[in-house]
Amino acid sequence: MDFFVQQDKARSKTAMLVVLFMLAILLVIIAVYAVIMGVVVYNSTDPNIQFFDHKLFLIIAGITFGVICIGSIIKISALSRGGSYVAESLGGRLINRSTTNPDERKLINVVEEMAIASGTPVPPVYLLENENGINAFAAGFSPNDAVIGVTKGCCQQLNREELQGVIAHEFSHILNGDMRLNIRLMGFLGGIMAITTIGETILRSTRYSSRSSVKSKKDGGGQIMIIALLLLIIGYIGVLIGRLIQSAVSRQREYLADASAVQFTRSTGIADALKKIGGLVAGSKIKSPAAGEACHMFFGKAVSSLFATHPPLIDRIRKIEPGFKGDFSAMQAVPAATDANEWLQSLSSFKARQDISIDAATVMNRIGNITPENVAYSSAILAAIPDSIKNEIQDSLGASAVVCALLLDRDPAEKKKQLTLLSRSTTPMFLRQLELVDNSIQNLAPELKLPVLDLSLPLLRQMSKEQFTIFKNHLELLIEADKKVTIFEFSLKEIIQHRLEAAFVNTAPKILYKNIAQLTDNAISLLAVLSQAGQKGKAAAGEAFRSAISALPIREKNIEMPVKVSFHDLHEALQRFSQASSGVKKTMFDACCQCVLFDSRVSVNEAELLRAVAYAVDIPVPPFIAKAADGSVFYSG
Repeated sequence: MDFFVQQDKARSKTAMLVVLFMLAILLVIIAVYAVIMGVVVYNSTDPNIQFFDHKLFLIIAGITFGVICIGSIIKISALSRGGSYVAESLGGRLINRSTTNPDERKLINVVEEMAIASGTPVPPVYLLENENGINAFAAGFSPNDAVIGVTKGCCQQLNREELQGVIAHEFSHILNGDMRLNIRLMGFLGGIMAITTIGETILRSTRYSSRSSVKSKKDGGGQIMIIALLLLIIGYIGVLIGRLIQSAVSRQREYLADASAVQFTRSTGIADALKKIGGLVAGSKIKSPAAGEACHMFFGKAVSSLFATHPPLIDRIRKIEPGFKGDFSAMQAVPAATDANEWLQSLSSFKARQDISIDAATVMNRIGNITPENVAYSSAILAAIPDSIKNEIQDSLGASAVVCALLLDRDPAEKKKQLTLLSRSTTPMFLRQLELVDNSIQNLAPELKLPVLDLSLPLLRQMSKEQFTIFKNHLELLIEADKKVTIFEFSLKEIIQHRLEAAFVNTAPKILYKNIAQLTDNAISLLAVLSQAGQKGKAAAGEAFRSAISALPIREKNIEMPVKVSFHDLHEALQRFSQASSGVKKTMFDACCQCVLFDSRVSVNEAELLRAVAYAVDIPVPPFIAKAADGSVFYSG
């Protein structure tokens, strides 16, 4: 699966969605005009009245279009809160990371390991407590504000392997760019539903006025009631059109997500989960009233509809297990035994290593893809993080203390200076929290730092905007205390900005740059920093820089490596590349890989630096893993 190709396909689907939506609006406008004029003509005594009046048509079309657009704008405005709004509207409850419920712990662990394995932010997890069917969804505008929602039935009825298959399916939607498409579809359907809402409102008010005044019937109350009833019917026809659009957009994406889940986990757990849906009375049905507009987001068929948003259950299973006969009785869902410790058994073959042999092409091929080795590695990472740190990452205060502690200097004098500056703008309680976690952080292995940051992000997203502003000020103080900035400090700051800012600033990312030539100066700055950080010695760094520059489709190839690049220039480069098209991102990140992996070897520090760049421009890069001749699996970041 090519991550960048899938991103482009998701954008092309958005264009198709807009076209289908405009056709749906046209059909609704024609239907509304036909209803109104039909009632007028039927009740008119004027023999010269014509059914089609172009001026009246334009007026009704303008009003109808305006109503639908206003309805869509209102819905999209509500959806601007991101995935959390969708989850809460479906009755979801945010699962506290400190939960002691075995099923919830199992779910949290599966989501965390899949996020670390894929190189995407760890999403908050919501439980739909009132839903007994087996279902799940991923919602959000981007991986940075995504959430995972899971029904109680899914959490309780599936074992760990089956649950892992379902979550891998949802992560495929995150990686393939399907979530933004799904949210836009919800917004468009909200506009079409506005016609139904108007019909219901008029119908209720007309009924009330009819009961209170007999005269209202003589003054056209009956005609208004008929129009309202017909508008209601048109609205529901609009909903059916919306279901057709949902079906056209989402069915093939489900097949892709199923196939990706099998690839990610190298197991048929997802097929067994689908079989359990077939054997369960509740199936995958969602009872929430909001399920209709979000049904295309779910793992399984959430509502009954003439136009199914998902392929038939048997077809999905046969894509994975061609020999399946359609017998669900053997897989009838029963409460799954809690097996959260089983995943620890596969970790003995993983060994940390100072550096591994890997080339740029291998890294590029892994973007957007997860292997079973990546999943097992992420499990090993989660197991290796000290309990003292895990216990701190239970709320936003503890998570902010952990992230700040990652920036504390190892030199006692410099650390004292940092804490002194911080004491002027924070509370004594936060300082005590910071000092408590400091010892654990100081002894933390380098390859665990980014995963710890990832695990902290869902809790940091729970802060208010004011708390987030204070938190960013704390980071600035700690970074600037010694009047110099390290690569790690810069990377952490960039990750916080790109991965966390989206949760507090509801602005859709815009593509401003579609040609690498527009960003030549920024590319030079970024490659200069990476070549010097990834290679030993000025000569090797220069060779790496020239190799990367030659790979870029720019006219000027004889570019000398800048002696010094400011962090301001580096920040500007990453900011602009984050606003570039997927093709530009792919080209630039390939050059970055050429720089760091010029010698075909990568250390933990180099790997984390390269992944930090990927984080900053929203490219999901899994951890770097290689197999030795004896079959042992090594990781480096």
